[in-house]
Amino acid sequence: MATKIIDIRVGTVESDILADIKKGLRPEDGGEKKLPTLLLYDTEGLNLFERITYTDEYYLTNAEIEVLETYADRIAERIPAGSIIVELGSGNLRKVNILLQAVDRLGKDVEYYAVDLSLPELKRTFSQIPTEGYKHIKCFGLYGTYDNALEWLKSPDVETKAKTILWLGSSLGNFKRHEVPPFLAGFGKVLQVGDAMLIGIDSCKDPERVYHAYNDREGVTHDFILNGLRHANKLMDGKNAFNMADWEAIGEYDKQAGRHHAFVSPLKNVVIDGVPIKQGERIRIEESYKYSRDEVKELWEAAKLAETVVWANSKADYGLHFVSKPAVFYSTKPEEYAAKPVPSLHEWREIWTAWNEVTKMIHKEELLHKPIKLRNECIFYLGHIPTFLDIQITRATDGKPSEPAYFWKIFERGVDPDVEDPTQCHAHSEIPDEWPPLKVILNFQQTVRGKVEALYSSGEAESNGRVSRALWLGFEHEALHLETLLYMLIQSDKVLPPAGIPAPDFAALAKQSETLAVENEWFTIPESEVDIGLNDPEKDYKNKRYFGWDNERPHRSAHVKSFRAKARPITNGEYAGYLAQTGKTAIPASWCEQSYSNGNGASANGKNGATNGHQNGTNGSSKSAAEGKYVRTVYGKIPLRLAMGWPVVASYDELVGCAHWMGGRIPSVEEGRSIYSYVNSIKPKFEKSLGNTIPAVNGHLINNGVSETPPSHSLSNGGSGAVTGLNPRHTFIDLEGTNVGFKHWHPVSVVEKGDKLCGQADLGGVWEWTSTVLEKHDGFEPMELYPGYTADFFDGKHNITLGGSWATHPRIAGRKTFVNWYQRNYPYAWAGARIVADL
Repeated sequence: MATKIIDIRVGTVESDILADIKKGLRPEDGGEKKLPTLLLYDTEGLNLFERITYTDEYYLTNAEIEVLETYADRIAERIPAGSIIVELGSGNLRKVNILLQAVDRLGKDVEYYAVDLSLPELKRTFSQIPTEGYKHIKCFGLYGTYDNALEWLKSPDVETKAKTILWLGSSLGNFKRHEVPPFLAGFGKVLQVGDAMLIGIDSCKDPERVYHAYNDREGVTHDFILNGLRHANKLMDGKNAFNMADWEAIGEYDKQAGRHHAFVSPLKNVVIDGVPIKQGERIRIEESYKYSRDEVKELWEAAKLAETVVWANSKADYGLHFVSKPAVFYSTKPEEYAAKPVPSLHEWREIWTAWNEVTKMIHKEELLHKPIKLRNECIFYLGHIPTFLDIQITRATDGKPSEPAYFWKIFERGVDPDVEDPTQCHAHSEIPDEWPPLKVILNFQQTVRGKVEALYSSGEAESNGRVSRALWLGFEHEALHLETLLYMLIQSDKVLPPAGIPAPDFAALAKQSETLAVENEWFTIPESEVDIGLNDPEKDYKNKRYFGWDNERPHRSAHVKSFRAKARPITNGEYAGYLAQTGKTAIPASWCEQSYSNGNGASANGKNGATNGHQNGTNGSSKSAAEGKYVRTVYGKIPLRLAMGWPVVASYDELVGCAHWMGGRIPSVEEGRSIYSYVNSIKPKFEKSLGNTIPAVNGHLINNGVSETPPSHSLSNGGSGAVTGLNPRHTFIDLEGTNVGFKHWHPVSVVEKGDKLCGQADLGGVWEWTSTVLEKHDGFEPMELYPGYTADFFDGKHNITLGGSWATHPRIAGRKTFVNWYQRNYPYAWAGARIVADL
């Protein structure tokens, strides 16, 4: 039985192409002439393209088939039963059939829709796919353009269905770079949380290989390009406007733009549709952009999609990227994630969404338990967050506590005892014999959230300086404790994965990590004067400024001598080697052993040999330290061998020994800031002319964190404390490409970063330990709203960490002045370290 083909067209595609021909031949402002790429894909063009895929030089099809044959079963596992699969372009049957067979083998009932603007091509597609052989897949054709398909996906009958959209091959590369994000974002809007797109991307940047792929010895690709002119002749009322004997095809690789582009050019002066074209003039007809790993990350960021996994070929230069619509999405641009000092109501709703998602990850049996014995029960944090916020709002507005008012007594402040002696602990809220029911706590949460919304509706959030500061304080407190709860939850074997987010293929990610790994190089960091902290007078309610915690104040500077730093942090693999070579058997709390389970009777301080998997000991075998070891994630335990390229998460005391063994040490806060300033200064996209400014120390360093004479702009609330114009980039950095703000729900590989110096919050999703002890600095004054925030920890046992983890909000991870800290022997914080050395 013939496959049903649904006509989804609106208007006629031919008239659109004809209009594009006329427009392209008449560019505005005398620019480059162009012809629409769609001209290439008539029936004859598709046949020629099929021949191209069989040429020796065209690597893309074989690369994609390699990926599909290797990973089809794993991809199929992530396609839900009862869903629809929509392929943009009916594609190469050798490819899609591999995936459809894998889905069919799993017994998943799905509907497959192939989109194509060529009716003959759709019919050919389904005549060659063995549709009658599928037991669980129903096939349909969608006759129309990508835009038509997008509208079809919005239709009521389709919109609510679970869906996976396929964009295979390398069609994405035929769009200009700036056109891809809005195109993807358009499809992203029709995705529900849990839906996904599988997108093929060519990452080959080898000029010779790319050039020959599009300029084969047999000349098939050039015939394909010239066939576009034959197609144009048919559309132009059958007039032979383009005399084929007068034209040639030209292909070139543009290394700077990272693309191959194809042109048609007349061999003599011609006139087309009334437009004179000189001999040798080039008319662009096709572009094929190639995307580096960083460029791919930029795509997902701009399109507001989250990449779960890349299934790559053996050379790791072609991949099928599985991306989804995330439940939690934060921008990495300062202008968006920190547009104003006071978080917007939209930002509040984003973080409430994050809290709602993480709350679902608490197993009901864990709600009243302590995954980390040194902290409160999980339920405490669900009550602590709204209570702390209610306290701040109430004090700022001279209001009354929300009911039940007794929450202030039990939820104001949690416990954070000394690791070595848990009986030593700062003041905290009383611990009740029985915690309130979860329903009561969540109702209280909604009441407090309603208070916040009312402050924005009334305008007080912006107009009342006391309220503004209270809201900022509550927001960042809420963001910080979201991470606290998460690092507690992964210490439990009962942690639930984030809902609606496809599980990563850690084996595929590990293989790609191994393929892309490069040597971890040393970089020389120049001598510099770095800025530390900001000016933020707590009682100045008139001047608009970005706020900072008491440990960030006041603004000061430090002179840092030149030193060497490794590009990236210490990895799990390197730490495993350290354990094996030194004979140590203590493993980080981020790891566990197969036989380990929570609640095994270990003491809270770990002196009985284990605390949540943090085992003590110095003697042991040096054989394969990774064998039998696992890494804790929100998806459960995964074999350590699959996370060898991740940054190791461990206490300062554990990492300082490894750093010494590796021939270095852990940097100070000042050295960390110097690294970050240097990284920002050498980013090409932020390079700018210094004009008449005279760099105080190094002529090749620009403004970010490095003082100048005279300064070209106000640095991080420096001077008077008020920032003229409130430029977010004075206080915050661009976090593009970093693993913060739930871009991934786990650390990511850093071994491919060895030839590129990692900057602030760019350590693969972990905080960066420093050797600097948290101490009272000159000018420090406890904050009035929360006097014990920092001062309670001036005990000489805490070290400062910088940057942020995969769960850190961009307002925190991206602020140049933010300071975090943990006890040096605290094993649970998501912190790692890089090594530095003196010159």
